[in-house]
Amino acid sequence: MKFIYEYRTPDNAKHNGVICASDSEAAYAALKKQGIKPSRFSEAPGLFNKLFGKGKRWMAIGFLAAVAVVLAVGRVRTPPSPLPTSIDAVLDSTTRRQPIGDAAVIDEGIRTGWSDVFDLEGERFLASFAIPGTHPAVRVTTEEALLKALAQKPASPSSEQVSIEARQIRAMVEGVKQELREFLAAGGTISSYGRKLVQRQEDELAYFRRAKNEVDNALRSGEAREDVERLLRKNNAALRKMGIRPVVIQAEE
Repeated sequence: MKFIYEYRTPDNAKHNGVICASDSEAAYAALKKQGIKPSRFSEAPGLFNKLFGKGKRWMAIGFLAAVAVVLAVGRVRTPPSPLPTSIDAVLDSTTRRQPIGDAAVIDEGIRTGWSDVFDLEGERFLASFAIPGTHPAVRVTTEEALLKALAQKPASPSSEQVSIEARQIRAMVEGVKQELREFLAAGGTISSYGRKLVQRQEDELAYFRRAKNEVDNALRSGEAREDVERLLRKNNAALRKMGIRPVVIQAEE
């Protein structure tokens, strides 16, 4: 089942999210592991939950099996669904977000590809693209490495002492793994998935640079402070909506 939720980060920015779980208790437990305390939480509306929600797994399996039989017997030939032109059509952007915690720890993790958290190259690659609008430390990997990462079971937080930053990046990588599985199930390939990850990250970096340049140009041109701050709020609202870090104006000395 899918559930929608809202929560606020320490900077009081509001974020929305979607999570899949067997029931609401499991969804709450998963959010708690990510350090998220939702202010609003409800079951997502839609046909999927109505048909295949809690207690209806075998109904879904039976329905899909019946469709498969009909197609096999009737030899119905339909063209394969085209791959989506945008990664957002398949990938759930709420999986990726700005982590909360020690800025120095987060910056070091981004710089190193979170090498102190993940042993597998494929997981370090996915971690490099888990935080929107950051320069990925690990930009290339192999299909074999990504398949090995998919097979890797998530570490149990209860079995070891880990930082809040590590728990968050692990949760995000597990989410990206699930997105990759859905991407492959939709007809995508490992290589096309990797290219889309790189393109999305480059687009996000371009959005951030453009927003920052607009604010910097307004400051250099001598615009009124209130106009600059209005532009800053507008640009940061757009960035937060995409999950990208906000632009910060350096304090005047």
